[in-house]
Amino acid sequence: MNNNFKNSDYYKKIFLFHDSIVNRIISRESGWLEFKESFNWNSRDKYAKSMAAFANNKGGFIVFGVKDKPRDFVGLQSCNFETIDESKITEYLNSVFSPEILFEKFLITVQSKNVGILYVHQSNVKPIVCLKYDGDLKEAEIYYRYNARSEKMKYPEIKILLDIIKEDERKNWMEHFEKISKIGPANVAIMDIVGGEVSGRGGTLMIDRKLVPKLKFISEGRFKEGGKPVLKLIGDVKPVSAIAKSKNIGGGVRITNDPSAPMIRLEEEDILRKKYPLSYNELITELIKRYKNFVRNSYFHKLRKEFMIDKNLSRTRYLDPDNLKGTKKDFYSPDIIKKFDKYYIKKRK
Repeated sequence: MNNNFKNSDYYKKIFLFHDSIVNRIISRESGWLEFKESFNWNSRDKYAKSMAAFANNKGGFIVFGVKDKPRDFVGLQSCNFETIDESKITEYLNSVFSPEILFEKFLITVQSKNVGILYVHQSNVKPIVCLKYDGDLKEAEIYYRYNARSEKMKYPEIKILLDIIKEDERKNWMEHFEKISKIGPANVAIMDIVGGEVSGRGGTLMIDRKLVPKLKFISEGRFKEGGKPVLKLIGDVKPVSAIAKSKNIGGGVRITNDPSAPMIRLEEEDILRKKYPLSYNELITELIKRYKNFVRNSYFHKLRKEFMIDKNLSRTRYLDPDNLKGTKKDFYSPDIIKKFDKYYIKKRK
């Protein structure tokens, strides 16, 4: 959004000036636009409320440097907006709302005056819910953008949102049913990607690490008749090892290829923190340290989502594993940082 904003229709609609009154903007606040005269971190709860309201609707802009009544274009009179770090805004938003609000922060110049822009993306996972009381924010409330106001979501919009969630869930189930119908219900098994068990009508199995290299997998859509026996692969299969309790003082676990070792369940938290130690904010911090031209904008989010397709680089954790529509959080492997090297300029040491 930052790179092309001045060439966008949004820019033309926002910065529409009166023909005869100097510095008077005739654009009005709306379901996607809000004006603020200045930026002050002490008003963060008000900004956060508007950002959540935009995210729960279709996204929108908060523009700093324009008075509300009348809408005089004054520009920013301080460096507060320019100097505030995006990570600080993100940290605050994550502390008062869930799931995450995606936004972009950038500074532009209009008629020789600086203007601050917060562009909020429409959330893909709705609703975004307030987690606690803080100023204008109230715990458990859902905010929505109505014309020029950010208010508590009303029943008609809640019903529409619930219908959308229900429809998405129905589509997900239909996709699973279509895959099951190809294989046949009696031949289907469910894989627990946390516990490592594959269970079905015929019982439970676990593929040992030694055996996996000997298996031949053919991806769906590439199967050919004839030749050696193969297993048809729908999705990804990853090897696992037996896990045995350690005999050392203090307990713990160790990885072993001994099939007779007593097996225990390795908790998801242990797996996450070893392979995916970086939270979203920690990833942002590392990228800021590493690159001199890094900006957290739509371009960055596009790259991040592309890299996240590789499950060796990221993992999404749901607070309730049984509810895949609930609150979730992404974790990242340190290896994902190197993926950005082709797209950003590294700082000199």
